[in-house]
Amino acid sequence: MTVNTKAQRREERVDLLVRASFLASEGGGAVRLCNISALGALIEGEGLPAVGNAVELRRGPLSVSGKVVWRAADQAGISFDERTEVTAWFPDAPPQASVDRAFQRILEEFSRRESGKPQPTSLAPMHNSVITVDDMKRVAHSLDDLADALSDDMSVVMQHAEKLQVLDIAAQLLRKLASGN
Repeated sequence: MTVNTKAQRREERVDLLVRASFLASEGGGAVRLCNISALGALIEGEGLPAVGNAVELRRGPLSVSGKVVWRAADQAGISFDERTEVTAWFPDAPPQASVDRAFQRILEEFSRRESGKPQPTSLAPMHNSVITVDDMKRVAHSLDDLADALSDDMSVVMQHAEKLQVLDIAAQLLRKLASGN
């Protein structure tokens, strides 16, 4: 990024390194949210959209729409369509804490299964309606959010790295199915 680009910013950005995801007309993917202000962000990742493309940036229950205003290799600058609450995007923000608690319950269930304890006999009924492309995209983003939340805890990453990769692969497969490829 050039000095001129920094000078053109409307507000000061806060540095943070958290996982997020983006959705654009050409697809989406996981990114690192490197910095953010109420009106824009710097993201880093593969397969980023071209300058001028509309994007939706997501992290847990949060989302904000905007457009790519610059791009260089694996980084892009996003200008938001409306203001966002910067502190809500931090890893320990209250909305993220509720997502983290849900993922903790999932981890506990995995541990219970691995320990050999019997499974409960009543499980939720199987979804019997048609699965749409939008359903697949939503599930893929939910898997990304799960991986993001789990990746924030280094002990989880160290202990379950291969399982986190499975989540990423599952999200990629769902996106591929949704795109018809």
